[in-house]
Amino acid sequence: MKITTRAGAVIASAALAALALSSCSGGGTGGSNAGEATDENKPDKLTVAAWMDFPPELLASFEDEYGIEVVVDSFPDGASAQTVLRNGLSSGGAGLSDVHLIELDWWTEMMAVPEDWVELPEIPDRWVDWKVTQGSVDGVITGYGTDIGPLGVAYNEEMMAAAGVATDADSFGEFIGGDAASWQSFLDAGREYVATADNYYIDSLSSAFQAAVNLLPDAFEDPESGKPYNMADNAQIEELFMMFAEAAEDGISAGIPIGHADWGAGFQNRQWATVVTPAWMAGIIAENAAGVPGWRVSSTFPDGGGNWGGSFFSVPATGENTAWAVKLADYLTSPEAAVQWFHTTGQFPSQLEAIASPDIAETENEFFGGQRLGQIYGDLAAAAGDAAAGGYRGENFAGIQTLVTDGIRLVESGSATAQEAWDSVVSEFDALGFDTAD
Repeated sequence: MKITTRAGAVIASAALAALALSSCSGGGTGGSNAGEATDENKPDKLTVAAWMDFPPELLASFEDEYGIEVVVDSFPDGASAQTVLRNGLSSGGAGLSDVHLIELDWWTEMMAVPEDWVELPEIPDRWVDWKVTQGSVDGVITGYGTDIGPLGVAYNEEMMAAAGVATDADSFGEFIGGDAASWQSFLDAGREYVATADNYYIDSLSSAFQAAVNLLPDAFEDPESGKPYNMADNAQIEELFMMFAEAAEDGISAGIPIGHADWGAGFQNRQWATVVTPAWMAGIIAENAAGVPGWRVSSTFPDGGGNWGGSFFSVPATGENTAWAVKLADYLTSPEAAVQWFHTTGQFPSQLEAIASPDIAETENEFFGGQRLGQIYGDLAAAAGDAAAGGYRGENFAGIQTLVTDGIRLVESGSATAQEAWDSVVSEFDALGFDTAD
């Protein structure tokens, strides 16, 4: 397997123990104030907890400018970082770093007690508006945005041509539904593809299903009360689940999502022809599919597009160096830093200046046939508009999503029919004993 993992934004993996947490809310309206960063309170070192590679020059330039060494407390994946953060917050800040990277899907859980976090100063006009809203609690900014994940579909032009269904970007866009593309038309295209091809249409329907869930305004929880909806009565999720599960029954998916041990080998073996690909995944595909020609990113996406993933840098209030930690979080999310992140990890920026930068929009990607991915994903983000912010994510969103997504995997693996898998999801949800919304 060859996977550069950005797993916190890949497949939500909150522990089942977190699922059973009753909905709680912190008092007050936000975190504490960090004070002013001065020479008198300047530390020799700052730590930042994250699970991705940092641009080589970024941390060195901060040290050159301020004389403070920055040490990355590195985690193998987002799930590991989430566990350490959860444990630290529940034990008065023990073991926490000065700055933490927090993934969108588990943001609400980590922000359950706003006083655990430092209130961050507003930086006008740096980010797209909805990113600031996502990174705020009761109107108080507690996270500075890093990337966003505008959604695209990566497809292999050579495989599509061999199957006789599409030969270029325009014909592939029409193949999956054109301007009226929906998840149903995307899945029906998969049925047409496997009827003539000798490989699968998509790597994993569980991943595609997760992307579709992200577009719902209130997938699992009531925005008013924060309580989970009763799964047996959640008609929108059942309908979406059955749509994807029935496609899985029809054999259009290899059932191998990113993070699976065989995902990299699947590219090399040409096992599938499409992957639902948020912007941050494009670089991971290029690495894992190295040497396999024909991969491109479509400018057409079901239901008009959306967002998957994105993170924030936040400062725990219990830290000893909160004033300088805020300055570091600011530095790591500047437009200049965002351009560096894009070229290092492929993360698509949430910073307005960076999005408009020719250094991103006009950069040609050799692996994807010279496509300007920055421009393609910028257009996809613009097409999605405010819907890119995604729907309501309560404290139990990540865990419930994992439970439901695992149901799709049951069908992909041949372990259950679509109906049996849905019944299993409902049963497992009921066993958790949530106090559900009326």
